Amino acid sequence: MSKTSDKDSGSTALTRRDFFTHTAAAGGGGALAHLLDSGDNLLREASAEPHLPSIPRRPFGDTGVDITVVGLGAGSRFYGSVPDDEAGAELVRSAIEKGIGFVETGANYGPDGRSEKLLGRAMKTHRNRVFLETKVDERSYDGAMREIERSLRRMNTDSLDLVLHHFLRDRNTVEMVAGPDGAERALRRMVDEGVIRFRGFSAHSPDTAMAGLEMLDPQAIQLPINAVRVPDFEPEVIPAAVERGAALIAMKTCGNGYFFPANATTPDRIEAYGPPQGAWDRWDLPTWEEYIHYALSLPIATATIGIDSYFTLNGVVSAAASFTQLDPQEMASITERAQVFETTGYWIPRSARSSSE
Repeated sequence: MSKTSDKDSGSTALTRRDFFTHTAAAGGGGALAHLLDSGDNLLREASAEPHLPSIPRRPFGDTGVDITVVGLGAGSRFYGSVPDDEAGAELVRSAIEKGIGFVETGANYGPDGRSEKLLGRAMKTHRNRVFLETKVDERSYDGAMREIERSLRRMNTDSLDLVLHHFLRDRNTVEMVAGPDGAERALRRMVDEGVIRFRGFSAHSPDTAMAGLEMLDPQAIQLPINAVRVPDFEPEVIPAAVERGAALIAMKTCGNGYFFPANATTPDRIEAYGPPQGAWDRWDLPTWEEYIHYALSLPIATATIGIDSYFTLNGVVSAAASFTQLDPQEMASITERAQVFETTGYWIPRSARSSSE
């Protein structure tokens, strides 16, 4: 699997003008975005939003820390859409200034770690305002130590709030990282030395998640949790994590998400794993606000969402700020309407596609 598989995939690269004027034709529930004219003050105007409502916060498991209920996912939907490095850094800074206090990435997201490098430009000025997560792909102690040290340099920081083992595939992989010379020893050493605050893992299957909870005793886990419920972490994994006090981070909650089958990881797989013909013609598809509210109605700490534009950013902020707990009937309705995507690994919870995509 591609090392970017833990994140939203499939975004089409945008020109600089397209990026800042990303059309609102897609229609996100409660989005605050407006179309922008080109000009010298384009960047400043795009990020100006003086009266945004506040984003709620929740406990991060049993750690004693609170974080915002939505986070910026800096995977391929992010780094694959920004037209240049400064545009990417400015999008991150704007997200933080709009109240998003959780940012997550991975050591190998993008060519030559582009995601961490883009975040590093923003962290020069905004590090103390954000809970920062990265992930390591190496399974050995030495390999994980090297990746952590490289991530610190790339992101211009001397500490990380959270480091996860990226995409544990199966029980054998969990056993490998938990072994005497495994990557878990590196994470625990960095916690003891104060370089990392918290540790955990990400996984894409319920069986692997349960194995990780048992063998690694994580403080946080990141999983593809969404209304489609494929795969379904709600019956067993979510209750087990809550009982153990592990913070739950929902990923692939909405937007260009490859979550099943496991090998649908790159944009060139859209044809094979895309939604059935006519899916986007249905009038009753859930909105992205409903997808976000569905996830937030579960006992998660935060939902990390791939941010590819100011349109998406403002929509995510608005959806988070407007959240009220859904009742079981409302959640069941969203899941039922989302089942057109049940057999696919690719979905975009928007009523229409913009002309720039």
